[in-house]
Amino acid sequence: MDAITAYGLTKQYEGRTVLQGVNLQVPQGSAMAFAGHEGSGKTTLIRLLSGLCRPTAGECSVLGMSPAFETAKLHAQLGVVLETAPLYRTMTLAENLRFFAGIHNMDANDAQERSSFLLHRLDIWEYRDEKAGALPTGVTRRASLARALMHTPRVLLIDEAARGLDPDTAEIVRALLRYSVQEEGAALLLGTRNMWYAEKVCQSFSLMQGGVLIARGDKESLRKGAGVRFRAALRLAEGDEPPPGFQLSEGLWQKDIDSEEEMPAIIAQAVGQGKRLWEAKLIRPALDEIYRAYLAGGKRREAAYGQQTRQKPEDSPAGAPAADSGAAVQAEQPGEDREDG
Repeated sequence: MDAITAYGLTKQYEGRTVLQGVNLQVPQGSAMAFAGHEGSGKTTLIRLLSGLCRPTAGECSVLGMSPAFETAKLHAQLGVVLETAPLYRTMTLAENLRFFAGIHNMDANDAQERSSFLLHRLDIWEYRDEKAGALPTGVTRRASLARALMHTPRVLLIDEAARGLDPDTAEIVRALLRYSVQEEGAALLLGTRNMWYAEKVCQSFSLMQGGVLIARGDKESLRKGAGVRFRAALRLAEGDEPPPGFQLSEGLWQKDIDSEEEMPAIIAQAVGQGKRLWEAKLIRPALDEIYRAYLAGGKRREAAYGQQTRQKPEDSPAGAPAADSGAAVQAEQPGEDREDG
């Protein structure tokens, strides 16, 4: 069952398109990252799915409900974290959590148990009696997540979960998000520009640029669609010459390969040639590298299309989509969503 769906979802502000024709599905109990640079439409999508604004065109649903017309009913099963924390500044952290538990009609004992669990998991228990307005930024970010998780929502919409957090704190948040998905069965849509963090939290990805979905899928299908290859990396004893085709990069001899199955043969060849092999490893491309390849590919396709249009306008219909193996890809289009932080 898809917990989140969107078809042709489009949003304009004063005639400026900030989200254009987005299609996506997030199954219950799964985590998808909606990832891209600043201005790619991430915050706008979360606002649309949470009912904070209405689409200009297209449609979306969360748990089978319309965010625009069934907002109150939806919010009973929805947890939302935007960059602005909806905490009451004059109330303590513990009072805020009890207040939001009351909104969801939680039993007092259940609310106390859930609050204690979240405060400990997020490592902010010691701040429970401090006013929300006096909390450090990193604590406020975690407190916002605790507030969103109080009623054990079935769907989580999180905007920039790791922004402003040190690595240790970001890992604490990541672990709790994974717990919510894997143990509590929540569907997570994570809006982020941090590709590394997206890769740590999610299993599938929708890559955005300028309000347009340029590719979606799991990491491996995206890698294939972008044409990004694996790299074989060898560390040899000083003075040993590398096998043919290898170039020195970051202290290792590296070579692009099409499949990880090539590694045993590469190792055997190096050893058979008498190389003193200290280390051999397969380097898998990071999501950020894959994303940059899609952006570069979009620009190449756009340039090629423009050249072809000048030469043979009858052969290149306007708006023809690009097609890449293994991922759904749409031609990159310009635009900037200044609603995104």
